[in-house]
Amino acid sequence: MKTIYKITFGILCICGLLLGACTDFEELNTDPSKSSSTDPNHQLSMIQLQTWGHWQMCQPYPFYLAAFAQYMQGDWNTTNYGGQYRKNDAEMGNTWNLMYPALIKNIVDILDKTKDNEREINIHSVARIYRVYLFSILTDMYGDCPYFEAGKGFINGNVKPAYDKQEVIYKDFLKELGEAAEALTADGDKVTGDIIYQGNIDKWKRFANSLHLRYAMRIVNAEPELAKQEVIKAIGQEAGLMQSAADDALIAYTDIVDWASDEYRRNGLAQMWRGREAYPTAYICSTFWKQLDATSDPRQFVFGRCYDESSANNPFGRVDLTEEMIETEAAKFQPCNPGYFWYSNGTWPEGYWSKLTNKWQDKATRPQLNNIFLKGDMPGVVMTYAEVELLLAEAKARWAGEVTTGADASAHYENGVRAAVHFLEKFGAKAFDEQAIDTYLQANPLPANGLDAQLTAINTQLWILHLNNIPEGYANWRRTDIPVLLPSPHYGAVTIDSQTTPLRLCYPLFESSYNPEGYQSAIQAMGGKDDWNSPVWWDK
Repeated sequence: MKTIYKITFGILCICGLLLGACTDFEELNTDPSKSSSTDPNHQLSMIQLQTWGHWQMCQPYPFYLAAFAQYMQGDWNTTNYGGQYRKNDAEMGNTWNLMYPALIKNIVDILDKTKDNEREINIHSVARIYRVYLFSILTDMYGDCPYFEAGKGFINGNVKPAYDKQEVIYKDFLKELGEAAEALTADGDKVTGDIIYQGNIDKWKRFANSLHLRYAMRIVNAEPELAKQEVIKAIGQEAGLMQSAADDALIAYTDIVDWASDEYRRNGLAQMWRGREAYPTAYICSTFWKQLDATSDPRQFVFGRCYDESSANNPFGRVDLTEEMIETEAAKFQPCNPGYFWYSNGTWPEGYWSKLTNKWQDKATRPQLNNIFLKGDMPGVVMTYAEVELLLAEAKARWAGEVTTGADASAHYENGVRAAVHFLEKFGAKAFDEQAIDTYLQANPLPANGLDAQLTAINTQLWILHLNNIPEGYANWRRTDIPVLLPSPHYGAVTIDSQTTPLRLCYPLFESSYNPEGYQSAIQAMGGKDDWNSPVWWDK
């Protein structure tokens, strides 16, 4: 029987191979990487999910940017790399190394496949808008970068794209956003792969115009007149800007934990903050904590909590000590200073005796991120209505009657702050009491006079808002130098590769051999070396 089975199985296999050879020979000789049948909507879904779901691509955000912008400090990676200004090619280059061959390649492929098809005008336009957003992350982090020729290796064979000047890139952003928003039409194709707005064309128009406002304001110190013209243009579009929190551009994820590099269904940043070890170590920086504390910000104990670590490998089972600490006179919140690990902040945490746990607590007095920010279904933030209102407040403060918005700077500021507070409810925070927000705004209003004072108030609020959108928080801080963030050495910390806060990340080292002409053009523009203290073009 065994012999008969082997013979029969062998005959069936041969017949199957012959049949396949007769019918699928052409398919077997087709390069799957050049398939012309890939649905661009499927590609769009993957690109959007990877934006915050590709944890390795996002790794420089908590390791470097969150430390530079003084949101986080104390965790080994955050302090070692970003707090002590230590260069590491592998860590700094992750966003560049993984965004170009994944997100950029696919978004460019969508544009190439749909460019001549009027029946795909909406998916084409959505891809144009999202391409601008993706490239803004790259150029804001690194400076000059491949833009016009990027992502076309499979299309035209160009695997060594030229580096473009950030000034040229930004001016193309403004053109692209205006044209793409205008091309979107309710009578066009359905964008079925859209996770952000589920194909809502009106919301995509408002999102494009809001990004237009963001990038126009980004260049306000580099080219103030152009910035003003573009702000007026963005505000004047018929579709308008984001109108409410319902227009927030967020990416939905699933509450799972998976360290596989190709798992994009959970928020990768939340997973990194949760960590691989028995206990999370996502500590809040003293600069951020003290700002919230000094102004009695109702968000303080939503952003940060203090936890006992008695339940290993279950961050959501930890005992929350925060309320006890607030009520216990001997308990002190002791956040980590820039440049220090949680255990090396000049002194060991003072600690206190906890009645809740019936033991001495010391490490727990270092505020950590609230558990709500460690869950895999934390939304990925692209842009919010709160940001739009605060940017409008700045535009009105700068240009007053030249910018027509239907409200003054103070009203936009109040709208922005109120929306920013309520925004945390989308992460699982309990609903905020309106009276608490009113009290906060009464104590922290937009100053009536003085542009510098108004810019300080507005951009401090943007800094707080962007804790959950780290690349944007780091970019806006560099644009405005608000708030004043003293570098790590000011606190007595030892730093390795800089004495001042770095203003960009270095290019991946392999670029010098893989794309030497483009790389050298960017390096020469910085004076001959890849200097992370050299500001990007708009950072004046």
